Amino acid sequence: MFITKPYRLKCLLLATLISLVSCQQTSEFTLLSGESKSLSDYKGQWVLVNFWAEWCPPCLKEIPELNALNKEGVVVLAVSYDKLTNQELAEQKHKFEMGYSMIGTDPMPYLPLERPTGLPANYLFTPDGEMIGPLLGTQTKESLLEIIHKVEGFKANQQ
Repeated sequence: MFITKPYRLKCLLLATLISLVSCQQTSEFTLLSGESKSLSDYKGQWVLVNFWAEWCPPCLKEIPELNALNKEGVVVLAVSYDKLTNQELAEQKHKFEMGYSMIGTDPMPYLPLERPTGLPANYLFTPDGEMIGPLLGTQTKESLLEIIHKVEGFKANQQ
């Protein structure tokens, strides 16, 4: 079969476009509740994405602080550092009394951030979607609220 040069170029461009589109990751994730979300769903709110693991004592120490932060109106989303099933994650959420949302692993989530090299690690997102972090090491409700207040004060002074 003979394909003309202009047609070959069009086929190559089309194949490349299809390949690029199919390789794009969506920024969606599923909460353990089964609800599909993306970070853009939280526009207008402060969001903390917390990477944690059961084997990490500082991570477990943070849980009551993150519960308190969540009660203050900051959206907290937990991400397990380990590749556990959603059932295992639900059991850990219950066991450690995590009062905030957890991102499930089935389907595998896509988050527009790098997996941290150490734990605990937190990424704080402003209401405008700007990322602060990673914040490595144990955080407290007070340390995180201090960052939020500083950013809000800085933005207020810019206006």
